[in-house]
Amino acid sequence: MILTLGPARSGSTGDRLLRALERRGHAIGDAGVALHAAEPGAPAARPTLFLCPVPDGPGAELRAWLGERAPAHDARLLVLTRLGTHPDARSAGLRDCWALEETARASGLAVLTLRLGPLLGPESPLWLRLRCGPRLPRRGEQLLNPVVEGDVVETLDRALSDRAEWRGWYEVAGPEVWSLHELAALAREAGPPLAPGAGAWEPPLGEMEEHRLAEAGPWLAHFGLSVGPLAEQARAWRAVEERSTA
Repeated sequence: MILTLGPARSGSTGDRLLRALERRGHAIGDAGVALHAAEPGAPAARPTLFLCPVPDGPGAELRAWLGERAPAHDARLLVLTRLGTHPDARSAGLRDCWALEETARASGLAVLTLRLGPLLGPESPLWLRLRCGPRLPRRGEQLLNPVVEGDVVETLDRALSDRAEWRGWYEVAGPEVWSLHELAALAREAGPPLAPGAGAWEPPLGEMEEHRLAEAGPWLAHFGLSVGPLAEQARAWRAVEERSTA
């Protein structure tokens, strides 16, 4: 069972990933209830505590919960942070992600940490923002390793289904390098432009500016994944959208 510390903010990365995992058959529960209400000796699947702070969310509360209410020793931690996580990051959100990772590592529990690149999918906030033709900082020169949201869901499914060893940390970022300008051009090809203000910068632009090019190899090898070209997947999203509106 996947356990959360209360409901994820609607539409956030954590909320979207949890809903996708639920559609794949994974049960979602409340950690405050489930971890401390189980009857001794009762058979149960190993609980997984899901920690995914949003950029402006209460990451300190997640750390406090881990420190003050240590989960059962058979629980394991799934920590989803973001590319750029570092103790010396300029972004307070990325420094907070580092502090959460450190707290998880100090818990003594099995920990799997995934640092997510910018997520793209037909309904992802970043893709919707790019489709509305926004003004790009620095002419869109920022280089990124975007990752398809469906590939992240598959990664989590494999981890939760014990098809990958529960250890270490990985940059979950696509193998292709795209500039923000190129991504915006790809999004424009996805159909009619959306209304101004659609979607959101996820992660925030200030965080994306701290991204360095990532290496997808360790992530793909550990989880036994291969990913298709982003442009091909984007064309598939457009085809689905066109069929649904025909």
